[in-house]
Amino acid sequence: MPDTQSQKRWLNADQVAERYGCGRVTVYRMVERGQIPAPVRFSHRMSRWDVTGLNATDEARTSN
Repeated sequence: MPDTQSQKRWLNADQVAERYGCGRVTVYRMVERGQIPAPVRFSHRMSRWDVTGLNATDEARTSN
């Protein structure tokens, strides 16, 4: 049985936008402002956000 706890889940810009209830452009603005971590670029046309990083950022924001 695979260890699902160690597997990363990656979200594209549309999925991150849906998570935060905003548009794709706003997601990239949030990155520029330091509100969420930058995506990992896998290729010239493919970037994804690590859910673990987004969760950690959200948790830090809500604990302050």
